[in-house]
Amino acid sequence: MKGKATGKQKVYTKEKREERRRGGLKLNVSSRQIIIFLIEFMAVSVVFLCIWYYIGEFYQSIIFFFAKNILIAMGYTQLQISAVRLSHAYLVNFNLVPLFALAIATPKMSLKSRIEMLAVGTPLIFLLHVLDLVAHFPMYFYNSEIAKLVVYSIGVSNVAMPFVIWFVFFVKNFIKFVEKEKLYA
Repeated sequence: MKGKATGKQKVYTKEKREERRRGGLKLNVSSRQIIIFLIEFMAVSVVFLCIWYYIGEFYQSIIFFFAKNILIAMGYTQLQISAVRLSHAYLVNFNLVPLFALAIATPKMSLKSRIEMLAVGTPLIFLLHVLDLVAHFPMYFYNSEIAKLVVYSIGVSNVAMPFVIWFVFFVKNFIKFVEKEKLYA
C-alpha cells in the first residue's frame, strides 16, 4: 500500500531517529574518565621515563649495532662510524615510553590488544630509530639534502608514532566494542 510503512521500515526509521537524537556514534566517555586516563598516562610515563634512564643506553647500543652493519654495507669505514660519538644519545630515543604508557593506561583495552599494540609498535619505532641513525651519516659526511629530508621527517615521525599506533589500535578496539554493544542491544 502506498504511504504505509512496513514493520521493517518503521524499525529502520526509529533507529535512524534515535541515532540522530544521540548525535551519531559517540565514545560515551565522561570528562572525569578522560582526566583519569590522562593522569594515569602521565604517571605511567614518568615511571617508564625513570626506567628508560637506566635501560636506554642498552637500547641505543642495539640500535647502533644494527645501524653499524647497515653503514658498513653502505660503504662507510670503521673510522667514519667510530667518529660519531653516541654517549647519552639514548635520551633522545625515548618515544617507546609513551607507547608503553598508552598501552598500560588506556581503559577498556584487552590484554591481547595491548600486547598486539606493543608487538607492532616496538619494532616499528626501533626501525625508525635505526633509519634515523643511518640517515645522519650521509647528511653529515656528504651534506645530502635527501638524507636531511629523511632525518627531519623521521624526527617528526618519531614524536607522533607512539600516538598514531595507539590511535589505530584504540579505534580498532573501539569498533569491536561498538559491534559487541550492537550485538547485545
